[in-house]
Amino acid sequence: MPRMLNWAFLLCASLGLLSCASGQYETGTDEITRTNRAAANNLIRMAGEQAHPGANIIAASFANIDDLTRSSTFGRVASRQLTTQFTAAGYPVVEMLLRDSIYIREGEGEFLLSRDLDEIGTQHSAELVLVGTYAVADSHVFITAKLVRTADSVVVASHDYVLPYTRDMRILLRDW
Repeated sequence: MPRMLNWAFLLCASLGLLSCASGQYETGTDEITRTNRAAANNLIRMAGEQAHPGANIIAASFANIDDLTRSSTFGRVASRQLTTQFTAAGYPVVEMLLRDSIYIREGEGEFLLSRDLDEIGTQHSAELVLVGTYAVADSHVFITAKLVRTADSVVVASHDYVLPYTRDMRILLRDW
Protein backbone atom coordinates (compact mmCIF):
# COMPACT_ATOMS: atom_id res chain seq x y z
CA MET A 1 0.00 0.00 0.00
CA PRO A 2 2.76 2.57 0.82
CA ARG A 3 4.32 1.83 -2.56
CA MET A 4 1.02 2.62 -4.28
CA LEU A 5 0.80 5.91 -2.37
CA ASN A 6 4.32 6.79 -3.49
CA TRP A 7 3.35 6.17 -7.13
CA ALA A 8 0.18 8.24 -6.71
CA PHE A 9 2.20 11.06 -5.16
CA LEU A 10 4.76 10.95 -7.99
CA LEU A 11 1.99 10.97 -10.58
CA CYS A 12 0.29 13.99 -8.99
CA ALA A 13 3.60 15.82 -8.63
CA SER A 14 4.46 15.12 -12.28
CA LEU A 15 1.09 16.39 -13.46
CA GLY A 16 1.55 19.51 -11.35
CA LEU A 17 4.95 20.18 -12.93
CA LEU A 18 3.54 19.64 -16.40
CA SER A 19 0.81 22.20 -15.80
CA CYS A 20 3.42 24.70 -14.60
CA ALA A 21 5.59 24.01 -17.65
CA SER A 22 2.68 24.59 -20.00
CA GLY A 23 2.43 28.21 -18.85
CA GLN A 24 -1.06 27.89 -17.41
CA TYR A 25 -1.81 29.98 -14.36
CA GLU A 26 -3.63 28.31 -11.51
CA THR A 27 -5.62 31.41 -10.60
CA GLY A 28 -7.09 32.03 -14.06
CA THR A 29 -5.35 35.42 -14.41
CA ASP A 30 -4.35 34.57 -17.96
CA GLU A 31 -7.81 35.56 -19.26
CA ILE A 32 -6.30 38.70 -20.77
CA THR A 33 -3.72 36.69 -22.70
CA ARG A 34 -6.22 34.04 -23.82
CA THR A 35 -8.70 36.68 -24.99
CA ASN A 36 -6.05 38.66 -26.88
CA ARG A 37 -4.78 35.50 -28.57
CA ALA A 38 -8.33 34.57 -29.56
CA ALA A 39 -8.76 38.09 -31.00
CA ALA A 40 -5.63 37.65 -33.13
CA ASN A 41 -6.83 34.27 -34.37
CA ASN A 42 -10.19 35.78 -35.31
CA LEU A 43 -8.46 38.62 -37.20
CA ILE A 44 -6.41 36.06 -39.12
CA ARG A 45 -9.53 34.08 -40.02
CA MET A 46 -11.49 37.19 -41.00
CA ALA A 47 -8.68 38.65 -43.12
CA GLY A 48 -8.34 35.40 -45.04
CA GLU A 49 -5.98 35.62 -47.98
CA GLN A 50 -5.35 39.32 -47.35
CA ALA A 51 -3.33 38.30 -44.28
CA HIS A 52 -1.37 35.57 -46.01
CA PRO A 53 1.67 34.13 -44.25
CA GLY A 54 4.54 36.26 -45.44
CA ALA A 55 2.50 39.48 -45.25
CA ASN A 56 4.56 41.69 -42.95
CA ILE A 57 2.59 43.30 -40.14
CA ILE A 58 3.43 46.30 -37.97
CA ALA A 59 1.57 47.01 -34.77
CA ALA A 60 0.71 50.19 -32.90
CA SER A 61 -0.11 50.35 -29.21
CA PHE A 62 -3.84 50.20 -28.60
CA ALA A 63 -5.12 53.66 -27.77
CA ASN A 64 -7.65 54.99 -25.31
CA ILE A 65 -10.78 55.71 -27.37
CA ASP A 66 -11.35 58.95 -25.45
CA ASP A 67 -7.88 60.28 -26.29
CA LEU A 68 -6.25 58.54 -29.24
CA THR A 69 -2.87 60.07 -28.36
CA ARG A 70 -2.78 58.13 -25.07
CA SER A 71 -2.27 54.50 -24.30
CA SER A 72 -1.53 52.51 -21.16
CA THR A 73 0.28 49.42 -20.06
CA PHE A 74 -2.80 47.49 -21.18
CA GLY A 75 -2.69 49.12 -24.63
CA ARG A 76 0.93 48.12 -25.09
CA VAL A 77 0.41 44.61 -23.68
CA ALA A 78 -2.67 43.96 -25.83
CA SER A 79 -0.80 44.95 -28.99
CA ARG A 80 2.19 42.78 -28.05
CA GLN A 81 0.03 39.77 -27.19
CA LEU A 82 -1.79 39.93 -30.51
CA THR A 83 1.51 40.23 -32.39
CA THR A 84 2.84 37.24 -30.44
CA GLN A 85 -0.08 35.21 -31.75
CA PHE A 86 0.45 36.48 -35.29
CA THR A 87 4.11 35.43 -35.03
CA ALA A 88 3.13 32.01 -33.64
CA ALA A 89 0.80 31.58 -36.63
CA GLY A 90 3.67 32.26 -39.05
CA TYR A 91 3.13 35.95 -39.81
CA PRO A 92 6.23 38.16 -39.75
CA VAL A 93 5.81 41.15 -37.46
CA VAL A 94 8.14 44.05 -38.21
CA GLU A 95 9.47 45.74 -35.07
CA MET A 96 8.83 49.44 -35.44
CA LEU A 97 11.62 51.95 -35.18
CA LEU A 98 11.33 55.66 -34.56
CA ARG A 99 10.65 57.17 -37.96
CA ASP A 100 8.81 60.20 -39.32
CA SER A 101 5.53 58.34 -39.69
CA ILE A 102 5.67 56.52 -36.35
CA TYR A 103 5.64 58.35 -33.08
CA ILE A 104 6.88 56.66 -29.93
CA ARG A 105 6.08 58.53 -26.75
CA GLU A 106 7.90 57.27 -23.68
CA GLY A 107 5.48 55.52 -21.34
CA GLU A 108 2.71 55.54 -23.95
CA GLY A 109 3.71 53.41 -26.94
CA GLU A 110 3.83 53.60 -30.71
CA PHE A 111 1.29 55.69 -32.54
CA LEU A 112 0.71 56.12 -36.24
CA LEU A 113 0.83 59.86 -36.89
CA SER A 114 0.54 59.81 -40.64
CA ARG A 115 -2.73 58.98 -42.32
CA ASP A 116 -0.69 57.82 -45.31
CA LEU A 117 -0.48 54.12 -44.46
CA ASP A 118 0.97 53.40 -47.89
CA GLU A 119 4.09 55.37 -46.92
CA ILE A 120 4.25 53.62 -43.55
CA GLY A 121 3.92 50.24 -45.23
CA THR A 122 6.69 51.09 -47.68
CA GLN A 123 9.04 52.38 -44.97
CA HIS A 124 8.51 49.29 -42.84
CA SER A 125 7.97 46.73 -45.65
CA ALA A 126 4.55 45.96 -44.20
CA GLU A 127 1.31 45.10 -45.96
CA LEU A 128 -0.85 45.30 -42.83
CA VAL A 129 -1.03 47.40 -39.69
CA LEU A 130 -2.55 46.17 -36.43
CA VAL A 131 -4.32 48.97 -34.58
CA GLY A 132 -6.73 48.98 -31.69
CA THR A 133 -8.69 51.03 -29.22
CA TYR A 134 -10.14 50.37 -25.80
CA ALA A 135 -12.84 52.01 -23.68
CA VAL A 136 -13.11 51.62 -19.93
CA ALA A 137 -16.59 51.25 -18.44
CA ASP A 138 -17.74 50.55 -14.92
CA SER A 139 -17.26 46.78 -14.97
CA HIS A 140 -15.77 45.99 -18.38
CA VAL A 141 -13.17 47.15 -20.88
CA PHE A 142 -14.32 47.17 -24.50
CA ILE A 143 -11.61 46.56 -27.09
CA THR A 144 -11.56 46.77 -30.88
CA ALA A 145 -8.63 45.37 -32.85
CA LYS A 146 -8.26 45.95 -36.60
CA LEU A 147 -5.99 44.88 -39.40
CA VAL A 148 -5.65 47.68 -41.93
CA ARG A 149 -4.15 47.25 -45.39
CA THR A 150 -1.36 49.81 -45.83
CA ALA A 151 -1.82 50.17 -49.60
CA ASP A 152 -5.27 51.76 -49.34
CA SER A 153 -6.18 52.09 -45.63
CA VAL A 154 -8.97 49.51 -45.96
CA VAL A 155 -9.90 47.57 -42.83
CA VAL A 156 -9.53 43.91 -43.83
CA ALA A 157 -10.49 42.51 -40.42
CA SER A 158 -11.95 43.86 -37.22
CA HIS A 159 -12.71 42.16 -33.92
CA ASP A 160 -14.57 43.54 -30.89
CA TYR A 161 -14.14 41.92 -27.51
CA VAL A 162 -14.71 42.61 -23.83
CA LEU A 163 -12.64 41.95 -20.73
CA PRO A 164 -13.84 42.31 -17.15
CA TYR A 165 -12.54 45.39 -15.34
CA THR A 166 -10.66 43.39 -12.72
CA ARG A 167 -7.97 44.45 -10.29
CA ASP A 168 -5.32 43.47 -12.86
CA MET A 169 -7.01 45.56 -15.54
CA ARG A 170 -7.23 48.57 -13.23
CA ILE A 171 -3.48 48.32 -12.68
CA LEU A 172 -2.76 47.89 -16.42
CA LEU A 173 -4.99 50.86 -17.28
CA ARG A 174 -3.70 53.15 -14.56
CA ASP A 175 -2.29 56.49 -15.63
CA TRP A 176 1.26 56.75 -14.33
